[in-house]
Amino acid sequence: MHVEEFAARRQNLARLMPPGSIAILPAASLAYVTGVIPYPYRQDADFLYLTGIQQQAVAVIQAGGNADHRFQLFLPAPDLEKERWDGAWLGRHAAQQVFRVDVVHNILELPARVQQLASSASAVLFDFDRHNSYQFQIVRQALHEAIGKGKTMPLRPHMHRLRWVKSPAELSLMRSSASTAAQSVQHCMEASHAGIQERVLAAEFEYGVKVAGASRLAYPTVAAGGPDACTIHYSRNDKPVGDGQMILMDAGCEYHGYASDVTRTWPVNGRYSPEQRRVYNMVLSVRQRCLDAVVPGSTLAKVHALSVQLLSEGLRDLGLLPTAGLEDFTAGLYREFYCHSIGHYLGMDVHDTNTVGPHRTLEPGVVMAIEPGVYIPDHPQFGAYAGIGVRIEDDVLVSTSGAQVLSDIVPVDPDEIEALVGSAVDEDRLRRTESHSGSDTEPAVAAASAASAC
Repeated sequence: MHVEEFAARRQNLARLMPPGSIAILPAASLAYVTGVIPYPYRQDADFLYLTGIQQQAVAVIQAGGNADHRFQLFLPAPDLEKERWDGAWLGRHAAQQVFRVDVVHNILELPARVQQLASSASAVLFDFDRHNSYQFQIVRQALHEAIGKGKTMPLRPHMHRLRWVKSPAELSLMRSSASTAAQSVQHCMEASHAGIQERVLAAEFEYGVKVAGASRLAYPTVAAGGPDACTIHYSRNDKPVGDGQMILMDAGCEYHGYASDVTRTWPVNGRYSPEQRRVYNMVLSVRQRCLDAVVPGSTLAKVHALSVQLLSEGLRDLGLLPTAGLEDFTAGLYREFYCHSIGHYLGMDVHDTNTVGPHRTLEPGVVMAIEPGVYIPDHPQFGAYAGIGVRIEDDVLVSTSGAQVLSDIVPVDPDEIEALVGSAVDEDRLRRTESHSGSDTEPAVAAASAASAC
C-alpha cells in the first residue's frame, strides 16, 4: 500500500478531531509465550491503519483545523546490542523519509512532551482501555492533569468510523485475503477422506495460505468433525473424522494486514447423508436470501432478523421439536440451534470496527462476514439429525449493485462439493510418499532410538 494512503488517513482523522486537539495512539506491546520467548508480533490495527509501521512506537496527531495536522512519532532509542538479537529497528531518517513523520522524538521524551502537548490542547483523544499497549502506563500518567480537567475523550470511535468503509486499495487486499483463504479451504476439501485427522486439515489450511503470501492465520482454525461442529469456537482439532461424518472448517488468514473469515461444511467421505444434505440445503437457502438482503441502506441487524425468521421456518419444517410452532422458534427457541449473529464487520481485525453497531446503515465499501448456521445438539431426541452442525460463511462486500462475495472461489453447492471431496487424496499421498523416500539413509533420530533399544 502506498505511503500516500496512510497520509490521507491521518488527514481524514484530523477532520474528525476537534480543532486544536491531539490524538495519542500507542503501538501494540510484545506478548510472551513464556519468559523471554515472544509470540509473533501483531501490530495494533488502529496504529497500523494510521502509520503503516510494524514496530513499537507511539504516534501523536495534532489537529490544526480542517485536514491540517502534524504527525509526531516517539521511537525507542538506538540499541546496537538489542538489534543483534532482534534485528534493525526503524530509525529517525526512515521514519521521516519513508513514513512521512513530521517530527521524531526519542521515547524517553514521551512523558514530558505528552504532558506539554496535552496542557495546550483543546482535547486529548486516547483510549484508556488499551492497557496492554506500548508505553500505556507512561502515557496515562502523563495525562493525569488532562483527565482532571475533563479534556480526554475516546479515540476508537473515530478510528472505527474511518476503517469501516474500505478504500479501493484496502478492497484489493481484502479480495486477496478472501481468495487465499477460500482456495486453501477448497484444497482441504480435495484432501479429505474418511478417518482424516482434524489437525491435518488445519495444517493443510495454514500451509496453503502462508505459501500464498499470508503472514499469519486470522484466528485459530476450527476443524470440527462430527458433533463438535456444534461447538462454535471448537479449536482442539485433535481427533479423526469418521466415515459418515462432516467436517466444519472455519478458517481465515491475514494478508498484508487484512483478515478473511471463511467457513464450509462437507462430508469427509464425499457423500452427504439425507439428513446432512437436508440441513445443509436449509442453511444454503438462508445464506442466499441473506446475501440478497445485503444492500446499501439496509443494516446488519435487519439481515440478522431475516436469518432468524428463515432459520426458524427451516427448523420448524425439519420437525426437530414436533410440538413447537413457528412463533415458538422466532420468540427465542431458535437460539437452541442458532446461537450467534448472522455476521460481523471484517477488515484489519476479524471482528472489525466493533464500535460501529449493527444498526448502522450499510454503505458501499463495507465488508462483512455473512454466516448462517444450524447446530443440532447431539441428543437422542433428534434422531438421525443429532450432532449435525452446518455453517456456511463468506466474506461479502457491500456494493451499489448489492452483495459481492469475495470468497466465492470455494463452492457452496453440495453437488460441487461432493465432486471435490477426496479428489486430491491420491496426489497428496504420492507427494508425501516421495518426500519421505528420497534417501535410503536411516534418519539419525530413528537410528539413535533403535540403538538405545538394543
